[in-house]
Amino acid sequence: MTPSTYFVTGASGLLGSQIVQKLLDAGFTVKGSARGEKVSQLKEVFRNYEKFSVVDIPDLATSDLRAAFEGIEVLIHVAAFLPSFRGDIEVVKKFSSEGTERILDSARSAGVRTIIVTGSQVTYNIDGPIGPRDWRSITFDDAQKATHAQHFVVYIAQKILSEQTTMNWAERHPEIRVVIIDPTYVFGPFVPNYKYIVNHPSLYGLESSNYFIHFLLRPENKVFVVYPGWMDVRDIADAHINAVHNKAIDELKPKDRRFILGAPEDHDWKKVIAHVAEARPSIAHRLCSIENAPVFPMQVTDLNRTEKYLGIKTDSYTSFQKSIVDAIDTILDIETYWKEQGITDISLPNEPLFN
Repeated sequence: MTPSTYFVTGASGLLGSQIVQKLLDAGFTVKGSARGEKVSQLKEVFRNYEKFSVVDIPDLATSDLRAAFEGIEVLIHVAAFLPSFRGDIEVVKKFSSEGTERILDSARSAGVRTIIVTGSQVTYNIDGPIGPRDWRSITFDDAQKATHAQHFVVYIAQKILSEQTTMNWAERHPEIRVVIIDPTYVFGPFVPNYKYIVNHPSLYGLESSNYFIHFLLRPENKVFVVYPGWMDVRDIADAHINAVHNKAIDELKPKDRRFILGAPEDHDWKKVIAHVAEARPSIAHRLCSIENAPVFPMQVTDLNRTEKYLGIKTDSYTSFQKSIVDAIDTILDIETYWKEQGITDISLPNEPLFN
């Protein structure tokens, strides 16, 4: 039988909200998690869907989750530690191991039988190999030695530990279908009404990796991505949903149900800036200089494996140009909302988010 009830953690994020939108449009019942004021904002985003509800979970690592998961058939676990790496490293480590197991145990005890987990490309070596049991050689010992300028090492270490904890848990509980999906950079449009979440310029960080696109609309911008690999958020959302239904995954051993996702196209920021200027001439004067824009090759990925197990055909990926233009259209919608609220200064800060 096709599962009909879903729980999506991180439902207020760029990817989580897109997954929620697709599930609701397909007629499924969806419960999303958020925290604080995002709960009411998320309700506003999906106010036209009777089959959507949201639950306030202040901390996935410590909150009581079993009640939230009751009646749920599929958990799509998108939420992760935010990329602010200045906290106590032991707390990060504990969240990545014990916190991850607690979420999985809560889902299992509540009767959830399928769990799709969003990971990250950073858990793989940039040049490969990229098999499901291949890992980047960074540990929490490396993270302990990292300087403030090397804080991204902490992020990589916690992502690796969280994914390895998940795979070990899945091997101990083969009756639960667990899949890990590791996207590269995520770009593409926000869902309609996302303006209610990013409701002020100071919250630009909530745009997730799309904030790199928002920075393109600053003529003096020098903030660009620093890592190869990208994929449109709609394609990544499809991969998560397809993983629920594709029976081919059941042929794989639990520790082999880990997939890296990336589009088969370079992300050439020079070409895309020129394309945006042509496609949206009214904002051409706002675009940053092509001179400083980087060009990255596609991240090494196994497109045939992605097609077989996650249902994304090799000739169906959204193009980089379409992804960025569609994202900018939704960013402009957010800016219009800011102005409607009487905000006169809609400029972004002068420093990158991950500083």
